[in-house]
Amino acid sequence: MRMAKGDERAYKQVFDRYWNKIYQVALGFLKGPEQAREVVHLVFIRLWEKRANVAAVDDFDAWLFIMARNTILNFLQQKARSPDNTAISQDVVPDDLLTPSALLEYKETLSIIQEAIQTLPPQQARIFQLSRNGGLTYAEIAAELDIAPATVKSHIIRALNTIREYVRKHGGHSMAVVWVLAEIIL
Repeated sequence: MRMAKGDERAYKQVFDRYWNKIYQVALGFLKGPEQAREVVHLVFIRLWEKRANVAAVDDFDAWLFIMARNTILNFLQQKARSPDNTAISQDVVPDDLLTPSALLEYKETLSIIQEAIQTLPPQQARIFQLSRNGGLTYAEIAAELDIAPATVKSHIIRALNTIREYVRKHGGHSMAVVWVLAEIIL
């Protein structure tokens, strides 16, 4: 709400919290770190431009995900159309792409991810939840469960692979999966 009123410190907090998540998603779809950084900067420029709209947003994470997704897609389209691969549209995210159907897509994929987590073996699910919900590092999880950090890492990798496969088989949307899993990992 403070950001919506123009508070630059609040904007900086949002920037610090979400920059790496958006960067990881962008990096997964773009060819290199420079392009990913460029897209992230475009997302945050657009966020500042649309800050007044944030007050009316019910689910900021989903809204920002949609903005990031659309920015990445727009960037890829612009790059494909540009012979020298340097032109980028000033209007990065058209308002009509931030639609209820895109929000529904995100929420449906989130639901499928929750179903996938329920299919994990108990120890793997517990480790995954400690990482996701508890925000614990591999070392902290290892200490809590009295296992090796390498074992924690192995469980997380297997859990992520299982979740990705489950979502793929059950019709989840890849951009939402990348966003949610980046949020879990980071």
